[in-house]
Amino acid sequence: MNNNMKATLASVFMSILFFIFGWFIFYFLFDYFNPPITKDGHKYMPIGNVFNSGITSFIVSILFFFLIRKYLKRK
Repeated sequence: MNNNMKATLASVFMSILFFIFGWFIFYFLFDYFNPPITKDGHKYMPIGNVFNSGITSFIVSILFFFLIRKYLKRK
């Protein structure tokens, strides 16, 4: 296995881990800034926060993939 393939596989693995953990982190951030509580004080399912955190985590993990791959190829 050459260095280019090792860098790509390591980048994919780290990006997948970042996607999973990032989804939770972004969900808690979205939930903190946009709490799922109505004006009456009732709680509801924050499906918008879940969806937004998934999209944000996906985009950031793609950027993370390219940054890590570039860094590993340089070494």
